[in-house]
Amino acid sequence: MARKKVILSEVAELAGVGIATVDRLLNERGNVKPETALKIIRAARQLGLQRILPATYHKGLRLEVILARPYLPLIKRMNQAFMQLAPSLDRSVTIQRSLLKDDKAEHIAERIRATTCNAVIIYAQEDPAIIGAVGAITAAGIPVITVISDLPTSARFAYAGIDHYAAGRTAGYFMAKFARQPGRVIALCYDLGIRGHADRIRGLTDAINVHGAGLTLAERLEGRDDSEISERLLVDALKCHRNIVGVYNAGAPNDAVELALRKSALQQQPIFIGHELTPQSCKMLREGTMTLAIDQNPQQQARLAVDILLHHFGYAEHPEFKTPYSATIDFTLHGPENVGKTSDRTAS
Repeated sequence: MARKKVILSEVAELAGVGIATVDRLLNERGNVKPETALKIIRAARQLGLQRILPATYHKGLRLEVILARPYLPLIKRMNQAFMQLAPSLDRSVTIQRSLLKDDKAEHIAERIRATTCNAVIIYAQEDPAIIGAVGAITAAGIPVITVISDLPTSARFAYAGIDHYAAGRTAGYFMAKFARQPGRVIALCYDLGIRGHADRIRGLTDAINVHGAGLTLAERLEGRDDSEISERLLVDALKCHRNIVGVYNAGAPNDAVELALRKSALQQQPIFIGHELTPQSCKMLREGTMTLAIDQNPQQQARLAVDILLHHFGYAEHPEFKTPYSATIDFTLHGPENVGKTSDRTAS
């Protein structure tokens, strides 16, 4: 009994409230303001007590998910992941999806600043306008979770995605092991301003320097998410550089790589390593055009992002989450032998 009083007093001191207030909340006697209740729960967790807010304090938690260009395969999958997740949540938790037609930094920043929700989940490029918007709402007490690609220079609360540098190193490792002879590798991405894409290419470069005896990176191409531009850039690069043994697509359209390889009619098909399980990449893996696909599991990212916020707001208890949050999702490797009907359902 004495130990209980000590714990209550410690929680009260850390939360800056009276012992009686802590007692009323932890024993669900009511009459505690919601903001005070959350302070007490967070203080209790800091002291090692696994606690969640009593159901009576679940007045409504609204999470805004901001995704640009939802027609893109990966963004479509991420959007679907949040849609599928929503029905499994408590009725007091709402996921609001804001889908933007373009990814202009000023439009994304405007949407971030305009939020009326309790928290924001975003995928965005590392641009000063976006970094500023994240900082502004964070200062107002609205936590931001990044998915797909991180914004480590921002005031974001947590990142719920894969380690892109490790994914790039994995691509470089397999590129080196699959290569039958020394030669050059071309890397293609959407935009090096996307932190995840830049990290992937950096990882690829480091890995082929370590594992790829005789392999060198010939060129880094930025094709945006425009299939025609990406295809043209790659066709030109394949003409310009001799002895291309591998193509690494860090984030441009995979169909552009397929078309470029067909048009180039190379004597020897280069190794092609890309990202994401989509209907197109599954087809290319089965046909042998693509050698390996690295998938970042958007369903798991959506789940982790929401779980972090539920824990933060006291709606759920995840003892494994510690502040500052540092959690990553495992990426998975897919070849022609492990894509089938299941992969098609995931990618559709």
